[in-house]
Amino acid sequence: MTDASSDSVSAVNHVVAICKDAEEGFRGAANAVKNASLRTIFEQYSSQRAQFAQQLRAVMKEAGSEPANPSGVAGTLHRGWIILKGVLTGHSDHQILIETERGEDLSLSRYRDALAANPSSELKTVLERQYAEVQQAHSRIRELRDRTAGD
Repeated sequence: MTDASSDSVSAVNHVVAICKDAEEGFRGAANAVKNASLRTIFEQYSSQRAQFAQQLRAVMKEAGSEPANPSGVAGTLHRGWIILKGVLTGHSDHQILIETERGEDLSLSRYRDALAANPSSELKTVLERQYAEVQQAHSRIRELRDRTAGD
């Protein structure tokens, strides 16, 4: 295995891990908000990120790479932090949106790193599609955050 492909596998494994972390973080956000429509959005993003991780792992296996099995510990901690922040701020939707946006910033960074690591064409296609969807989620969360700024 070349250094480039090793770097690529490592970078994609980081994306898988951030997807698992985001899954947990969005689950925590869904449990922390009062607003039912926000809860639904966060639950959808949690499911989406679980699906993203599964897709990436499947493509890596098909390409002959052994994907890491991330524990999601950071995501579990972030989920706990979001729930705690919700309690401390009276379940402020705005504060929870700030935290989820921060998590999305990290997700986007991990995707950019993986795309820059010259992944195989199959992985690149999946990463680019997922990256676009994460960008859309980030924009939506930022818009919701801005709308709730006075709350």
